[in-house]
Amino acid sequence: MPKDIEMKQFNIVHKGLNENEVRDYLRELSNELEKLREEKAMLQRIIDDKDENISRFRAVENTIGEALVVAQRAGDEIKASAGMQADVIIKDAQNHADMLVNDAMQKAREITFQTEDMKRQSKIFRARFQMLVQAQLDLLQNEDWDYLLNYDLETKPIEQTPQDEVE
Repeated sequence: MPKDIEMKQFNIVHKGLNENEVRDYLRELSNELEKLREEKAMLQRIIDDKDENISRFRAVENTIGEALVVAQRAGDEIKASAGMQADVIIKDAQNHADMLVNDAMQKAREITFQTEDMKRQSKIFRARFQMLVQAQLDLLQNEDWDYLLNYDLETKPIEQTPQDEVE
């Protein structure tokens, strides 16, 4: 069609329009129509591509919707299962905790008994040690030590006691 405009022949009349101007104008119209036709074809391709994309997106949307429903169901099932497992775990933990507390209380009783026994033994040891130290102190404070320490070896001979002779 744009070529038809460009190739159109007109009858020449006296005092008619300038043929070159008409030809130039027709050429411009033909070029403009050709551009518009190309733009229309390009826009139609874009529309077709968009329609195809919309169709794909709708298919994806449907698939996602179905997947969400399946995921929701699976989530609900997992949640219910996890709740039951949590109850079992909590009961086991409570039983284990009770057992640990009982064991700890028994051990605390044993440690308390051992501590009391160690205190008693420490008091006995202290009393015996105190008696031993007192006995040693009594020995050190005995007058025999003063006698021995004040004895002059060069001036006095050692006298034997009658008990030494018997032996």
